[in-house]
Amino acid sequence: MKKKPFDSYLSNYATKIKEKKIKISDLGPDKFLHGKKGPWPQPSPAHPFGESPAVLSVPLREWADWWLHVGSRYMFTLFKDTLPDYIWGLTHPGLKELSDEKFLWYLTDTMLCKFLCNRFDQFDNEIFKNYMNDGKEYFISDFEAVKVVSTFPGIYASATKVLLERNEDDWKLICIYVDDTEQIFTADDGDAWSLAKYFVLQGGGLCATLVVHPNLHFPVDSINAISKTALPKDHVLFKLLHPHLRFTLPLECAVLTFKTSLLQSKWWMPYAPYPGEYNGLRDLLVCGFKGVPDNNTYTEYTFRKKPENFESGYSRFQNEYFEVIREFVSKVLKDVEDGDRVVKHWADYIAHWVPGFPNGEEIFEGENLVDVVSYYIWDITVGHSIDHYDYGRMDVQEIPLRIRQAPPRDKDTKINRKTLTNAVDHMKYKMAQKLFFAPTNVTRLMDVNYNFDSNRLRELNAYFREDLRKTAKKLKETSLREYIPLEEIACSIQY
Repeated sequence: MKKKPFDSYLSNYATKIKEKKIKISDLGPDKFLHGKKGPWPQPSPAHPFGESPAVLSVPLREWADWWLHVGSRYMFTLFKDTLPDYIWGLTHPGLKELSDEKFLWYLTDTMLCKFLCNRFDQFDNEIFKNYMNDGKEYFISDFEAVKVVSTFPGIYASATKVLLERNEDDWKLICIYVDDTEQIFTADDGDAWSLAKYFVLQGGGLCATLVVHPNLHFPVDSINAISKTALPKDHVLFKLLHPHLRFTLPLECAVLTFKTSLLQSKWWMPYAPYPGEYNGLRDLLVCGFKGVPDNNTYTEYTFRKKPENFESGYSRFQNEYFEVIREFVSKVLKDVEDGDRVVKHWADYIAHWVPGFPNGEEIFEGENLVDVVSYYIWDITVGHSIDHYDYGRMDVQEIPLRIRQAPPRDKDTKINRKTLTNAVDHMKYKMAQKLFFAPTNVTRLMDVNYNFDSNRLRELNAYFREDLRKTAKKLKETSLREYIPLEEIACSIQY
């Protein structure tokens, strides 16, 4: 009698166990962090086809750990600082005058450099054709995604584009396009130019915090969940990833689902600084993950193997740390065998949920395993922390998230800086900085302990921490500014 396929599978499986190709001890739930009942990705309930998959079933022990170390800080800060920040807003009305030099610095040497693009689309070429000359190198700071934002009454926002010229490392402002009024302004346009700059930086704040930065958070939550559930605790890959997985899933779940989340942006929330309602703000996340049609700045998310180059010292600084992480990871994983069944299944699971992640066959090609693990660790440590550190230090009177005057319609527009924002706007913004934007570390990358079993790996752990310190010292001695101190780089996404 011919064996059925499933009978053959069972027979082969029993043979492998007998030949000790599969150890019985590897199969028990006690070998896994949550007993094989850990978290797993699912389509996002808010935008199943627009946002990255979400992880909403978070183990109770992770919630308890998060509330003890992170959530409690939110509550304490909320009660402690709301009134003082409102009083600060009353005594610091409106916005500061912003020089063209400071404006240019924001666009090219902070996290806003992520919106610099030299691949002009048809619309870009059309609106800026009279401002460009042959033989020059041009970039656009593009904040078109703001179009999806629907503002509260009396508050305004507009998509904008800034044309810049670059000569090696020198940048020059050319003009600003304001989408709502379909007007272009230059530095000769007085108050209209000043107001246009505020709308650009408002767009920068919205797109930085709700378009590009979320791609460091939510798409890689699937890697976090699958690593906890599918990797045995004694596997070297689990040990390498585990310190970088703490606190993240409860945080992300809270942001995406809690009614008190910053994304909800209710009028009564003293920490919700955004200019509009939930639906428009949530659509910004979709712009970040799915991209903006016919716009080369906003492309669809795909998992990377190294940090993106943003034509700035901001990128060069981060790349120095990436190289340190990659060298460490390559040494730790050098003994992982090609075809390792644990790694193969892990990659297959992740590839299903994370666009661009190599599958179980591809993971063993070339340096793919080292590349993706290095990038993941960089993403949730250096890449994530530097954005928060940089944005958390920006002046709320220079980078507004709310503006209480319509965008400029002509060159005769006048402004009163003291009425462009009010005390409530400032209070909400400063509270959001303290609660969500500025880094508040619980565990730090410079202190990471992987709890490796072998002496060789424990020595590599020590060398890695030392290499991080050497890199920080080297960066201080270069011409690059210190975009983030090493001691401010978190070990995982925990804010």
